[in-house]
Amino acid sequence: MNMSLSHQEFQSILKTVITLLAVMNILLMTSGCAGHGGKTEHVPQPADFNIKQVTEDVMTHAAREPERALDVIDSLRHEGLPDYQADLLRVRVYNQGLEGTMLDSAITIGERLARLDVAQNNLEYRQDLLETLVNACRQQHDFERAIRWGTELTALCREKGEETEALRNEAELGLYITHMGLQQQGLAKIDSVLTALRGVRKFNELDAWTIAAKRKIIVLKETGHPEQVIPVARDIIDRLTDYELHPDDFRDGTYREPSDVDRQGYIDFYRAQAYGYLAEAYAHSGNDQQARAFLDKFEQSDYGQTLDGRKSIAPTWTLLGKTQKLEAMYEDLTTARFREYEQKMEIERQKAKAEHARQVALGLGLLVVLLLSVIGILIHYQRVITKKNRVLAREISEAIEFKEKSLQMKKKEKPVRPDTADLSSLTDAQLFQFFREAILGDELFLNPSLDRQQLMDTYHISKDRIGAAFKQGSEFESLIDFLNDCRLDYSTKLLATRPDMTIGEVATASGFASLKTFGRNFKRRFTLTPTEYREQRQQM
Repeated sequence: MNMSLSHQEFQSILKTVITLLAVMNILLMTSGCAGHGGKTEHVPQPADFNIKQVTEDVMTHAAREPERALDVIDSLRHEGLPDYQADLLRVRVYNQGLEGTMLDSAITIGERLARLDVAQNNLEYRQDLLETLVNACRQQHDFERAIRWGTELTALCREKGEETEALRNEAELGLYITHMGLQQQGLAKIDSVLTALRGVRKFNELDAWTIAAKRKIIVLKETGHPEQVIPVARDIIDRLTDYELHPDDFRDGTYREPSDVDRQGYIDFYRAQAYGYLAEAYAHSGNDQQARAFLDKFEQSDYGQTLDGRKSIAPTWTLLGKTQKLEAMYEDLTTARFREYEQKMEIERQKAKAEHARQVALGLGLLVVLLLSVIGILIHYQRVITKKNRVLAREISEAIEFKEKSLQMKKKEKPVRPDTADLSSLTDAQLFQFFREAILGDELFLNPSLDRQQLMDTYHISKDRIGAAFKQGSEFESLIDFLNDCRLDYSTKLLATRPDMTIGEVATASGFASLKTFGRNFKRRFTLTPTEYREQRQQM
């Protein structure tokens, strides 16, 4: 359903909804008083709240449903949660959810809280606040502020006698200093942390050392010293192996130490990351054999099978010329994003239905409440659909841009097309690559009459060989599926850059025989109509 409202209609409906909410609030207050028989309800005091449990409850919603997390905070504040605790929770949600759009607000609120007396007198609260502030500044790339608050956090940890935690923060400070352009000073600070922690066979120190070593690798990669990454990454593997072989020697009872069940997962995760660092470093140095060996180890790990893991190793695939790996990874990533977004939309739809049911129940059957609730739900669905279409349009554009970049990379390799006389000796996959290069390079797909017979006549090759090249040698079922894929990619560029063309003109210019065929194929692939895609692209 594609719904739209004029500005005046929207304002009118909004005023009506506000009036409805006021009436419902009166009903709620009335029913609340009647239900309690006039008695005053108990308002929890600060001591009634388990702050740790409250924080866990809120943060479970922060990543996937940040709006719900904020609603929970408002409810807790109404129930008596102190403002300074509620505001700290709000800053945490701003850090973790809402796609980074509220980081400025997170920093502003956090710095205001840092000036409160409770932040000066309650060391645990101040430590939580400083950690949250540093995280917000880091995400905002405000490294000057991150250094300021990180320095205070380090001093506070030492004041509490938490030297290892202080060293963790110093390693982070070293990274921020390098981001400020002071690479030598930043590396020196990280190296001092590694030296202080080296040789201490306790888990807390091992974990802090590993994180500091990763920070050093980040700096070395950013400053163009891949050869120096190799000994650091190998050192990580050696220390993890020591921990794996002698776990009892590292037991220290700290909250960071994994359980016996989780220990191997911890080791495998950081070991896989080290394999990734080594693969990339050797690829940079031209040692493809070592790079591929560590790349194989990385991909055999559990982390290497995840999308995050595959993204982290993408630069190595590029260095080794594995463009097909990049294409496969991006296709999986795009699919995962779509599925995740669909799940979020389903949650929103379920929430909308629940809200509708609640409104009907509170309205006690009043017709006006029911009608206005329907209007509210229509507005909600309009927003959900608009948001979904906007995200889908952005994802489509990113996927097309990535595919074009991959093709450009292949063009730079300047592959030599075989003589047509040699086509019979090619494998199905090689023959598909030949046709793909010819059709895309010469934009043959723009010809709506291009078919298998034309390829047979042009390249003197049998119908069965052409069919096998596309069905067996590619991810497409047939030649027409490949041509439609090319035409749809081309059409998205016209829809985004040629507002003067009608949808029918775009269809013809992209090689489709009819507007109906174009619209059906576009909707099936992108879940948007060409018109909806163009509208969302114009708003980006």
